[in-house]
Amino acid sequence: MRWILLIAVAAFAVRSEEDILMKNLTTVTWAHAVNNKTYLQAALASNVSMLEADIVLGHVSGSEGPPIPIMAHPPATSSDLSLAEFLSTVQEANRGKSKPKGVKLDFKSIEAFEKSQELIGQYTKPEVNFPIWLNADILPGPVEATTKPVDAERFLKLGATHPRTVLSIGWTTRFGGNITEGEYSREHIGTMLRMIHENHVNQTVTFPVRAGLASNSQPVLLDLLRETSSLNSSMTVWSSEGDAVETDRLRALILTVGLERTYLDVPEELSTRLHLPPADKVKN
Repeated sequence: MRWILLIAVAAFAVRSEEDILMKNLTTVTWAHAVNNKTYLQAALASNVSMLEADIVLGHVSGSEGPPIPIMAHPPATSSDLSLAEFLSTVQEANRGKSKPKGVKLDFKSIEAFEKSQELIGQYTKPEVNFPIWLNADILPGPVEATTKPVDAERFLKLGATHPRTVLSIGWTTRFGGNITEGEYSREHIGTMLRMIHENHVNQTVTFPVRAGLASNSQPVLLDLLRETSSLNSSMTVWSSEGDAVETDRLRALILTVGLERTYLDVPEELSTRLHLPPADKVKN
């Protein structure tokens, strides 16, 4: 009887922790640019929840032949880690874990995404126990961003063939340094909604939004999340070091949207200034 009680208590503890996490997504933690073997092993050994990594077409160091999906950030085109090895390593590390680490795959070109389809398919089956996010900046955004977006229609159509994944779809941005003002416009939001509708998106989505811009964009972001609520939509607030952010406005946005619909991926200094409720203080 004592062992049954201990098992029941342990199961309840795991479930309670999961419940807390779902009520406060801002407590999800991140490792960034997990683009080489050394950092991958360190991230897997850490307490972070999600591994974010970049994918381009290139070559594993020392290899030849046609380019393949590798873990690297432009302008790099070589790495000691392929997407295939990245995913197999994560799967092996997660095997048997009650709290597997998820991955956010940030595709830097539509060609890299297209070349990754067979691999992604291997890890989005019901027996795979870790979440996969498919991320790309698919639309041009603030402030008159000049970075070329990933082709939206091709990305969404291919993403739909992996319905167990989360689509993380956002805008290119130009912000930071001397650029300290800007916002997501109704045109930005309207174009995103149109792309989702025209491409019949029918899976969970999250919208990565840059903190300094999002803090000035509460009305349109609320509209975006309301219009996509049937897709279990959320926003992922991110920021680069040194971005100008109106902290009070950002905090108001996050609390209005809700902790259960907001992932927070910002520098620790900004996170501390937001003074958000800790996980154990979120009301049922």
